[in-house]
Amino acid sequence: MKNSKNKKLFTYMVVGALVAALSISCKSNEVPQETGSTSLNHPSQGTYTNTIYNDSAAVTINNNGTCTITGKAHFTSGSMEYADFSITVTKWWYYYPESGSSITYRAGSSWEKSEATIDLPATDYFDVSYTDSGELGISFGPEGKRYWTGNLTKQ
Repeated sequence: MKNSKNKKLFTYMVVGALVAALSISCKSNEVPQETGSTSLNHPSQGTYTNTIYNDSAAVTINNNGTCTITGKAHFTSGSMEYADFSITVTKWWYYYPESGSSITYRAGSSWEKSEATIDLPATDYFDVSYTDSGELGISFGPEGKRYWTGNLTKQ
C-alpha cells in the first residue's frame, strides 16, 4: 500500500514538473508586443530653420522614396563651431503615442528598426527626428563631440 502511494506521488511530481517545464517553454516562444512601428512617411520637403542658433536644414524627397536632410549644426558646448551634415532616411521608427500626444519619428544609429545613413560627416553616431507637428532635430558626432540642431520648423 505504501509503495503504491509513493508511486502515485512520484507520478504526480513528474507530471507537475513536465507541465511547469512546458509552460515555461511556451512562454519563452511568445513574441514580445511591439511598442512602435516603422514608417515611410517623411517630413515635408523644404527649408527648416531655427532662429535662436541660425541653424537650418533642407529636406529633399528623392525619386527612390528616400528623404535626404542636409544642413549645418552647432557644437553643443556653446561654441560657435559648426559642421555640415547630410543624412538619408529610408524608414523611420516611432513609438505608439499616448492618447493626445504627438508622434516623434526617429532614425539613426540608436534606432535599429529605422533605415538611415549619414553621408556627411563620417561619424559613429547620428540621430534625426521629426514630430507630426513638423519640427526637426538632428545630432551627430563622435563620443564627447556632439553637434546638434533642433527646434527646426518649416519656413
